[in-house]
Amino acid sequence: MPHLLIVEDEPTTSWALAEGLSDDGFTIDTFRSAEEALAWLKDHDSDLVITELRLPGQSGLELARKLRRGPSAQPVIVLTAETGADRARDLRRAGVVEVFPKPFHIDGLRRAVRRALLEADGRRRPALRKAA
Repeated sequence: MPHLLIVEDEPTTSWALAEGLSDDGFTIDTFRSAEEALAWLKDHDSDLVITELRLPGQSGLELARKLRRGPSAQPVIVLTAETGADRARDLRRAGVVEVFPKPFHIDGLRRAVRRALLEADGRRRPALRKAA
């Protein structure tokens, strides 16, 4: 069962996201900052991160950059009220797989999560076959 991290400083939004996605069978941990999520990832694993762009401390963009490579590499989906070509380009360069402008429909987010997990699994399988 895939494990998701939700990084959102607004408790009501964090709760709504967790409730909406847990119906799909995901296990979920929520964090109010990128720093909390990164500290948790030092000792735990997850399969995908959903983060708000604007967070206290490190932004969701900075978090995405850190999760692009290394032992905690995983897909990142960003939620934001900010839009624009420059912002979208920065997010793509950081490895963000999908951007959801607020407000958004939870069904679209569910589809994006499933798609990102399938794509990530597809990239891992060839590497596993080579290692065997």
